[in-house]
Amino acid sequence: MGPKWRTWAKAAWVAVPPLIFMKDRWMWVYCVEGRSMTPTLNPQESLVDRCFRDYVLVHRNAELRKGDIVLLRDPGTNELIVKRLVAQEREVVSAHSGRLFVPEGHCWVEGDNGRLSVDSRSFGAVPSGLLEGLVLSVVWPFWRARWLEEMVEDQSPEERMRVMVTSHLSSGGTIDDDDE
Repeated sequence: MGPKWRTWAKAAWVAVPPLIFMKDRWMWVYCVEGRSMTPTLNPQESLVDRCFRDYVLVHRNAELRKGDIVLLRDPGTNELIVKRLVAQEREVVSAHSGRLFVPEGHCWVEGDNGRLSVDSRSFGAVPSGLLEGLVLSVVWPFWRARWLEEMVEDQSPEERMRVMVTSHLSSGGTIDDDDE
């Protein structure tokens, strides 16, 4: 029993530090909670889709651009959340109260599902320091694994949803009548 335990301890001693370094400095996998990014993440089209949450690959220290899906800290609760980067510092964004200017050092994030998303529309511009990384791809569940495409500028959330549903249907997916 002793030698087997020592073998495991040596393997952990060698393997764990690089894994911690990789998570802290480069990439890691994150489980997306909630439906604020539906239909891009955590789609609700079928019973099977509703049972599995998306796990995404996050790249730390990536160059972020407008339209990217990002992982950030919620300014109110400090929990990690996933949203789409809509505007960066010194840009103007359309909001329910008109046009807003995003101050320097801040950004504007929104969920793709505006009805269920708590985002900059409710808490305002977010300090850029709260951005943790760029979401690159869905890695689990395997049938939804894919690289995430960037949003086309000047595309409304409704247009994004229509394009995503159309591409889903063209790839053989279905939409249940009760979900429409």
